[in-house]
Amino acid sequence: MNRRQLIGNAVAGAALTSSLFTTSNSAKGAENRSPLTFVLVHGAWHGGWCYRDVASELRSGGHTVFTPTLTGLGERAHLNGQDVTLETHIRDVCGVIEAEELSDVILCGHSYGGMVITGVADRMASRIRTLVYLDAFIPEHEQSLNKCLEVALSRENFKAFIEGFRGSAIKNNSGLMAPAPAEGFKVIEQKRAWVDRRCVPQALATFEMPVLLTGAGSAIKERVFILAEGWDPSPFRYYAAKVAGLPGWRVTKMPCGHDVMVDMPFDLARELVKPT
Repeated sequence: MNRRQLIGNAVAGAALTSSLFTTSNSAKGAENRSPLTFVLVHGAWHGGWCYRDVASELRSGGHTVFTPTLTGLGERAHLNGQDVTLETHIRDVCGVIEAEELSDVILCGHSYGGMVITGVADRMASRIRTLVYLDAFIPEHEQSLNKCLEVALSRENFKAFIEGFRGSAIKNNSGLMAPAPAEGFKVIEQKRAWVDRRCVPQALATFEMPVLLTGAGSAIKERVFILAEGWDPSPFRYYAAKVAGLPGWRVTKMPCGHDVMVDMPFDLARELVKPT
């Protein structure tokens, strides 16, 4: 081997070493990313239990995770009653952020939880880094969940949505609405029994009360919408399309039923840590 070949090999080796070192450092940098703080808010009839696997995955990555259960649901079902409202649930989550002295929070709300986090964001914008709407409603001032549902679906789809849940999601004499079956939301089959077993009735007033907003939540510039594509008629396609392309918004899609945190918990955890 002549001198020119020796020099060429040395240069190539140095370049390869430099490339490997850079790649290694990049991967290490990603792994050592500063821990994030998450508050994950469940949807109607559910409880903090539905985020079990998502929270476990995020915590294994060194992140701080809170999965509050809203009043009257999950392990707090003994507090249920017709006097529980959307305002109650907004205060539940504000209370967690305040009591735990949280800041720079990534606040995620699933389905009905979108109503809740919108109210929380309006009151605690300075504490929140990112809003994540997980197949969720994005209400405007003075809109209730019922109104959001009506706005999002055409008359034909609205009728189909209501017909689909008429057998279970009905108002009873206690002022509560029984949970819709997991099958209707196309929850993964092997987890449907678990979801149905854990869901409990919810106060009808939570769906009827409008959220009152001052506009302060607009100070939060990082927003994400995660659309579950595996079920219909979904009112959330309307909201995904509404915010797609708007400044500060990132819209992504996941191939599963409505309960993304149940169907694809590890994929969801990865999605939540992505930068906006």
